[in-house]
Amino acid sequence: MVFLGGIDEAGYGPFVGPLVLGVSLFRVHDPEADLWPVLERSCARKPPRGDRRLWVDDSKRVKSGPRGRERLERSVAAFREVDAPGRDALDAWLAEPPSGDARALHAAPWLRELPGALCPDADLDRARLDAAFVRRDLDAAGCELQLFGARAVPAGEWNGLLERYRNKGTANFAVAMECVRLLLERTGDAPLRVELDRHGGRTRYGAMLARALRPERIEIHGETGAGSAYTLHFPTRAVELRFSEGADGRMLPVALASLAAKQTRERLTDLLNDWFAARIDGLKPTRGYGVDGKRWLAEVEPRLAALAVEPGLLRRAR
Repeated sequence: MVFLGGIDEAGYGPFVGPLVLGVSLFRVHDPEADLWPVLERSCARKPPRGDRRLWVDDSKRVKSGPRGRERLERSVAAFREVDAPGRDALDAWLAEPPSGDARALHAAPWLRELPGALCPDADLDRARLDAAFVRRDLDAAGCELQLFGARAVPAGEWNGLLERYRNKGTANFAVAMECVRLLLERTGDAPLRVELDRHGGRTRYGAMLARALRPERIEIHGETGAGSAYTLHFPTRAVELRFSEGADGRMLPVALASLAAKQTRERLTDLLNDWFAARIDGLKPTRGYGVDGKRWLAEVEPRLAALAVEPGLLRRAR
C-alpha cells in the first residue's frame, strides 16, 4: 500500500477565532498519483453552471460569492460521509484525530458545547448520494479515503503556542507537525507522501523537520520560492514531504484539507458570534479579519469583564 496525504490551514491571520488545520489521507497505487482524474466524475475545481459535481479547490475560491458557504458545506459533508458515514455532528468531528487537548478546545464559554452538525445547512440525502459517487470513483481506481479531519486551535491555545515558540510561523509549523505525526502513525511502514501548502515566505524546513519528526536523515531535493521537497528516512521507510506554493489549488488532498479547515473555522466562528450576540444587543457578526475584526473587538472588549471572559481566550496575540 502507498499513501498520499494533504494538510492545509485556515485562519492564520485574523484577530479572533481559531486557527484550523485540515487533513486528508488517501490510499493510492503510486505516491505520485494525481487524484483529480480519479475523481473527475464526482469532483471538479470549478464545476460549470448546472454541473452537479462537488467543488473541490482552495477553500477561498470555493467559499467565494453568495453561494460559497453552501458549496463549501456540500463538499465537506460529502467527504465526511465517505470517511465516517452518519457522523455529521460537530462535536464528534472535533473529538476525532487530529484533535488536540479537549480542555484547550472547550476553555472558552462559547466552545464549552459544540452543538449541531459540522455542515448544518447541507442536505443529508444529497451528502449520501455525493459520497456514493466519490466512493464509486475511488473504488474504480483502487483508491480509498483513509482520513478526513481537522485540528482546531482556539485563541487561548494559540496564544500559549505563541508564548512557547515566540514566533507565529513556528507555532503554525508545530501544529502542522502534529498532523504529520498522525499520518505517520496511520500508515505504519508504508510509503507516504505528504503535500502541504507553503508556510508564508519560508523555504527552508529541513532543520525544523529534523527536530519535529526525528528521522535518521533527511534528503533535501530543493528549497525555492516555488516549493521545498524532502525525503525523511526512518528505520523502516522513507517519507516524502513537499511544501508548495498554491498546493491547495493544485493537489486534491491539500484542497480537501483546505475545505475541512475552512468549514471547521466557519462553524466555530458561528458559535463565537452567536454567544456574543446573545449578550450584546445589536452586535454584528465577524469572521475576525482586518478592519471588521478590529470593529468587532472594539465593541466586545469593553464588555469582557462583565461577561467573565478572559481576554486571552478571545483575542489572538498575533
